[in-house]
Amino acid sequence: MKKFVVRLKVKELMKAQIDKDITTDRELADLMNVNLTQIWRTKLPVDDERHNAPGNQFIAGVMEVFGGRFEDFFFIEEVEDVKKKKKSVPALT
Repeated sequence: MKKFVVRLKVKELMKAQIDKDITTDRELADLMNVNLTQIWRTKLPVDDERHNAPGNQFIAGVMEVFGGRFEDFFFIEEVEDVKKKKKSVPALT
């Protein structure tokens, strides 16, 4: 089964921050009404185990603060569904 996730275009977000004179991620988090950690985790590389895909509030916050189109800041990526690949391990009795 195919699985899709929303990914952030980090460079585009950072450019938009500069254009709007938003100098810190703390300021951005406040404007977007999200936790600073969400900003940090979403900006991490996808292969970093601490990375989080942007959630609804994050996406809505970006769109509210910067305007533009969804495609300006985000893209859809097909990923492997890890849950489907894992084999169940029988319980020890």
